[in-house]
Amino acid sequence: MLVMKYLGIDYGSKKVGFAQSDDEGRMAFPLMISPNDKSLLKDTIEVIRAMKINVIVVGESVDSKGKPNAIAKEARKFGAQIESVVDVKVVFEKEWYSTVEARKQPGKEDSHEVDDQAAAIVLQRYLDKVNGPVIADEEAVTDDEVEDDNAKDSW
Repeated sequence: MLVMKYLGIDYGSKKVGFAQSDDEGRMAFPLMISPNDKSLLKDTIEVIRAMKINVIVVGESVDSKGKPNAIAKEARKFGAQIESVVDVKVVFEKEWYSTVEARKQPGKEDSHEVDDQAAAIVLQRYLDKVNGPVIADEEAVTDDEVEDDNAKDSW
């Protein structure tokens, strides 16, 4: 099995959200939220090395017209800094309302701590473009299981 690990980054002026992929690079999961302070680059490099990350996906913040906004320049600079220190590929994925979408998650409606969820959303969008959307393996579900599930729904 080819291991292809991705790290998603939702770069913000105050906080930065991180997400990781599974070992196959198919599914994204929230990882952590870090303050955007002077240790951010060093801490990020440590995560990349410890997790053996192959590709970094940085959310490219855009306005309602799809044009990069003020924070996008800082995110691109951060991506370039990562590439200058570690031998990883850094790509940018347009970040369309990922924070708004993250707040729609159960229990997150009023939360300000959604940056890791937003990073997972951006990373999953990228992974879906690269791999196609993750769908259930049809062979993994038997006909009996489908019939049992349908019977439960028809009570």
